[in-house]
Amino acid sequence: MQPEEIQEFLDRAKVFEQEMADAQTDLGKAIVTGRSADGLVTVLASGMGKLHGVRVDPAVFDRRDVAALQTAIAQAVQAAADNAGTLAQQKMGPIEITLH
Repeated sequence: MQPEEIQEFLDRAKVFEQEMADAQTDLGKAIVTGRSADGLVTVLASGMGKLHGVRVDPAVFDRRDVAALQTAIAQAVQAAADNAGTLAQQKMGPIEITLH
């Protein structure tokens, strides 16, 4: 490799590194949602998978069905993680998101 080829490679690597840093910043600011199949539970998370909140429709309490509520929460969390993963893939390429 010639010195100018090495420099070109290093320059491209630096640009790529900055693009990834910018994408990570954008994902940290983005908010994604996930909803349960019945629509009673909504989870809000960042594009990086940081959990921001859980919203529960008050109608869920009328049912007094703990198992259904647990299922709805799990579905909403999974949907938010899937949506964060989709957003991350659009910005950065293949990536796996775990909500925390």
